[in-house]
Amino acid sequence: MQRLFSMFPTGRPGYALLLMRAALGLMVLAGVIAPLASREASPVVLLLAWVAVISLAVGVLTPVASLLCVVLELIAWRASGGDLEVVYVCSVITALALALLGPGGYSVDARLFGRRQVIFRSGEDSNR
Repeated sequence: MQRLFSMFPTGRPGYALLLMRAALGLMVLAGVIAPLASREASPVVLLLAWVAVISLAVGVLTPVASLLCVVLELIAWRASGGDLEVVYVCSVITALALALLGPGGYSVDARLFGRRQVIFRSGEDSNR
C-alpha cells in the first residue's frame, strides 16, 4: 500500500478524503444495495457491496474497495435496465478519484502502511 501513495495526508486533506470515503459508501448504499435488495439480487453481490461499504468506512484496502464499488455500480446500472442515472455516474467518478488519491491519514490503511520513523541511537554498534 505504501508504494501506491507517497503519503497519507492528515489535517484538512485527510478530512476531505474521509468525507469522500463516507460519500462513496452512502452512494453505494443508495445506488447498489437498496435497489438490488428490492430486486432480490444475488446474495454474493449484496455481500460484496456491504464489504466495500464497511471497508470504505474504516479505510481498509481503500483502492481495492473503490474499484469494487465501480464494478458494483456497473452491475447495479445494468440491473436497473440501463437507465443512466446521476447516482451511478457520480459514484463511479468518486470511486475512481478515491482509488487514485488514497485513503488519507484517518484510516486503518494509514496505521498499517503509513510512514515510519527510524531513529538511530548514537553510541551503539551499527554492525549488529
